[in-house]
Amino acid sequence: MASDLGVAEDGSWRRVETEGAGGSRIHDSVVNVLGSRILGGVYRQGEMLPREEELCAMLGVSRTSIREAIKVLSAKGLVEARRRVGVRVLSRDDWRLLDPVVLSWHPDIKNDSELISGLIEARRIFEPAAAELAARRATGSDLAAIEAAFNAMRDSIPHDLDGVCRADLAFHRSLIAASHNVVLKGLIGMLEAALSASFLVTNRLMEAQSRALAAHQTVLEAIRMRDTAGARAAMNRLLDIAADDLQVA
Repeated sequence: MASDLGVAEDGSWRRVETEGAGGSRIHDSVVNVLGSRILGGVYRQGEMLPREEELCAMLGVSRTSIREAIKVLSAKGLVEARRRVGVRVLSRDDWRLLDPVVLSWHPDIKNDSELISGLIEARRIFEPAAAELAARRATGSDLAAIEAAFNAMRDSIPHDLDGVCRADLAFHRSLIAASHNVVLKGLIGMLEAALSASFLVTNRLMEAQSRALAAHQTVLEAIRMRDTAGARAAMNRLLDIAADDLQVA
């Protein structure tokens, strides 16, 4: 039996017993804990992390595990390590917040108003344009994929919240793919991170998803009818609903 690290509901350190946990699992856990503490504001922007020996004692891991974790956090733009100085938390502007891994470290996305507002603003930039392009360019198979995702959303309400989230993400993924814009399609991974983070909040309320279902259908029908202006307007309406659910201006 080995032990693993995690964050308790109250934000404190905890140790979880795991069967046969290896070095990679411990490494991942150290990264998750430190990443969560940074995104959660325990270690503030511009501040220095505790010294290496303190982190080793605090987490019960080796210096190697700490150093490997710092390398990951540094690659994601969260920290900067300087020899004989220490590890400093970088400005949030440097964080790769659209990286799905970074977002997965966030301990409380729903209460991070700056991040949620930024995600909605980003979606307002690209999704209405993607819907307009999809109305112009979608193939039969593209339409089938969007419709299948919509049907899965409809069939998941009101009993399967996880199913709604998966189907909602598939709807937007399929719509972006249907734009046949090489840049947007290349950014699907990052765009999905923004969508997933929004859904983590809005989809907790099944009532919100029920209300948004009709808006999704309007987007689908506009794309099916090759109504480019209608598709853009319908997507903007869908985002208005999401912003309202999130209480974002």
